[in-house]
Amino acid sequence: MTRAWPAITAVALAVALSAPPLRSVIELSMAWHMVFQMPLLVAAGALAARALPKSGLPGKLGSFNLFGLTSFMAAQGIIAYWMLPSAIDRAIVNPGFDVLKLLTLFVSGVLLRDAFQRAPMALQLFFIGYWVSMICWLGIYFATTDLRLCNAYSLESQIATGWGLLSLGLLLGLAWLGNAWQKASKNPVA
Repeated sequence: MTRAWPAITAVALAVALSAPPLRSVIELSMAWHMVFQMPLLVAAGALAARALPKSGLPGKLGSFNLFGLTSFMAAQGIIAYWMLPSAIDRAIVNPGFDVLKLLTLFVSGVLLRDAFQRAPMALQLFFIGYWVSMICWLGIYFATTDLRLCNAYSLESQIATGWGLLSLGLLLGLAWLGNAWQKASKNPVA
């Protein structure tokens, strides 16, 4: 049960941001929405998957999830969709869409935890490289374009989000490199 508390805390915080009175925080700031709440939901899913027994849902996907490819592809599709400005607008305007965002990003975290458990380093590098470049490119584009991409947010909020996404992408890449370095140092190749 103690392994579940970080996931429960992360889910509670992320859901609280979608409910009044904290909903006004993500309605006013694209950065709180994309740089804080959305990664928090993915992290909560990964933490919840860590607390699940091995025979849980990810364990049942085994034959359909060779090397974690199915999980990586599903999580990639979910995350890429929620990075679209039109999807962000829908989540702000339509509470049903916001609930869908909460659920799918949580599920993507569960899937990613399973994928990283199954995938060899080369495959992890492929997907991490894709995500880091996608997040960094999107961050740079948000921060440098003169076009307002989301109807729900101001251009200033979009620019701040861009720099936040760039930082998040770089931190994600560094975190993976640190983890890979740690694993490689524990199991040196002879």
